[in-house]
Amino acid sequence: MNRLASLLVISAIAVLAPVSALASSDAQLWSALGRQVTCGIAIHPPNTPPIQLLCSARAVPAPKLKGFGDPGFVFLGSVGRPERARLSQDSFVGTNPVKLGRGSSWGVGPIAVRCTVSAIAVRCTNRSRHGFTITKSSYRAF
Repeated sequence: MNRLASLLVISAIAVLAPVSALASSDAQLWSALGRQVTCGIAIHPPNTPPIQLLCSARAVPAPKLKGFGDPGFVFLGSVGRPERARLSQDSFVGTNPVKLGRGSSWGVGPIAVRCTVSAIAVRCTNRSRHGFTITKSSYRAF
């Protein structure tokens, strides 16, 4: 019985370890959910710290205001609510996205935003507790 209990404990640790051991990233540009969601630092003026996270996904609806550019983008700063946008140019700082998998988290010092990646969603939250959740087929701001 002791041997069986030991095997069960070792098996449980092996199964749970990848889920509980979160990988943290500070990449300038990253993707998740099979490249269905791409996020990273938004372009900012030279010699100034970054101030916003920018995410792109087909699931992000166009903003209510009409305008030019492609829909599917959302900005999130350290405080305030997320802002959906239309963009007509590449507005990310990075150029080669790093793949973040289930259990990963993202954050960059100057931007008080933390993103976590699960098997089905990317969730980003700022210090005001506002943010959004993006899945392959939906977007929800909070």
